[in-house]
Amino acid sequence: MKNKFFRVLFPAAILGLSIMLTAYAANSSNASETTTASESTVDSEASEAADTTDGEWYSDRDMEQSPDTSDAQTIEVTDGQTLSITEEGTYILQGTASDCTVLVNAPEAKVQLILDNVTVTNTSSPVIYVLDADKCFVTTAEGSENALTVSGTFTEDTENDVKTDAVIFAKSDLTLNGTGTLTISSTDNGITSKDELTVTGGTYNITASGKGLESNDSTAICDGTFTIDAKEGMESTYVRIDGGTFEISASDDGINAAANSDKNNVQVEINGGTLSIKMGAGDTDGIDSNGDLTINGGNISIECNSPFDYDGTGALNGGTVAVNGEEVTELTNQFGGGMGKEGMIPDGHGPGNQHPGDTDANSGSTDETDAESGSTDESTGKTDVGASNPGAGNQVFGRKEPGNRQKSDQDSGSTDADSESTPTVGESAGGQGI
Repeated sequence: MKNKFFRVLFPAAILGLSIMLTAYAANSSNASETTTASESTVDSEASEAADTTDGEWYSDRDMEQSPDTSDAQTIEVTDGQTLSITEEGTYILQGTASDCTVLVNAPEAKVQLILDNVTVTNTSSPVIYVLDADKCFVTTAEGSENALTVSGTFTEDTENDVKTDAVIFAKSDLTLNGTGTLTISSTDNGITSKDELTVTGGTYNITASGKGLESNDSTAICDGTFTIDAKEGMESTYVRIDGGTFEISASDDGINAAANSDKNNVQVEINGGTLSIKMGAGDTDGIDSNGDLTINGGNISIECNSPFDYDGTGALNGGTVAVNGEEVTELTNQFGGGMGKEGMIPDGHGPGNQHPGDTDANSGSTDETDAESGSTDESTGKTDVGASNPGAGNQVFGRKEPGNRQKSDQDSGSTDADSESTPTVGESAGGQGI
């Protein structure tokens, strides 16, 4: 009887112990999974925080004036070619060429272009054309002198339904930085981003028939030296200046905030920097905002009959502001060319105020579809930029690295019947390395 009881009790005890161990293991596993998930969340948040400086406006990479070039690829600009970049990475541009476009078509990628003594003169297409990317950085190398020019009428990219109108034209976020010099000359706009434009360093000499600096969502500048001679010095929905040195000569608006996007409030905000704005005669405004105008700091000198034109609230909270040589303590609203909030026209010009020579590209239209589309002048005979197949002799650049997303045939340099050879990095039609 005793042995029988032991035989019954012992298996029961073993079973109970097994259940306890299983429960403990399950709890330990859950705890391990919870810890891993928590660590992953913390790492992700830390990574995001480490990538941001000064709130939301300038990331650490934006602020990096001399990026690491140990893994960079060097691209020599070449006459008459479209140099396509299809992968994330850093690319150094060098040399002298005419009718050469650097086309960035790398969806969701961050691409850094370093200008190292590069000179390109084009007739009808942007020198740098960012068709698709998460963000593009254009960096001037230390001590470099770079010159980019478009001398004729811009030709529409009909393949992608984009009306390009700037020497550097980006449909993505665009950051300008570096320690070199970039000279821009354009028959339309100088530098355009259809998203956010950020500038954290570099020296820029811009001559443009349209706008010197333009973006749809916001333009944020914390440093740099700018000499701008244009119809409009800079325009965006939200213009934020935290630093830098500016000499702006304009025949329309020196700085203009216009409703080109609904992602930000229409406003000009100046928190620092040294600005000299000289305007031409006639219907001109030194600083024109179709929303608010706020000056919190900086040293600002304006030579103009209508220094301030704003449709919202004007506030002078700090800094030094001089108008025609005399310091002012308030922002007197001139209502130069603006129409007020009712029936507001984005660039502040009412009917009949369009300047001679204005085109749709620089007339201030807020319709991005209109700004990027339009009829094609077939009589020009120009080849559209950014076609799906770059064509024989044009080059495609991009690294293949473990973990990179799948590339399409176009991105990988494959060819079709219309294009006999599209060389990639390290390989050309004749088997020679590029």
